[in-house]
Amino acid sequence: MDPNYKGDPRTASGLETPYTPAYSFRGYLERYFDTGLELPEVISRDSLVSSEIARITTAATVIYVVGTIPRRLGGEATDDELALDKKRSKRVGWALEQALTGWTRKQPKFQVTEEIQREGAQLDWHEFVPAHLTQLNSELCLVATWAIQNDEARWGRSAVVNLENEIRWLTYAMRD
Repeated sequence: MDPNYKGDPRTASGLETPYTPAYSFRGYLERYFDTGLELPEVISRDSLVSSEIARITTAATVIYVVGTIPRRLGGEATDDELALDKKRSKRVGWALEQALTGWTRKQPKFQVTEEIQREGAQLDWHEFVPAHLTQLNSELCLVATWAIQNDEARWGRSAVVNLENEIRWLTYAMRD
């Protein structure tokens, strides 16, 4: 760096990042902040929590159905494939239960509809997990952005921890 430089030190560093005057931070919650994300006025802390509970409960219900169907993979599946499917359903079910306890202490009520039974019977682990992780990454941006814009940083950090834990637990549950 030029010792005679008198300008903005951010522009002189080799680690230049776009500077937004309204939101220029480098913290735990801020790494998920999305300046381009426009949030509806109706979003509240309670609505975010209830949508997370609903999302996890729905996924857990589908996984519960997966675990209750004997020979779900069909008659041509090997014993190893069936055992792996059962193991994954138990592990992912546990991960979702743990994730739910971060949002509420109430036990979920699983409502198994025909649509959820169909989803559970047809679930492909190689599609479910990436889709779920993509949804979690979207939720991270939504929660962090809302928390920063509404001065709820403390709650936002807790929510981000809950979502990051769910990502870790789900990823670990899918180990083979």
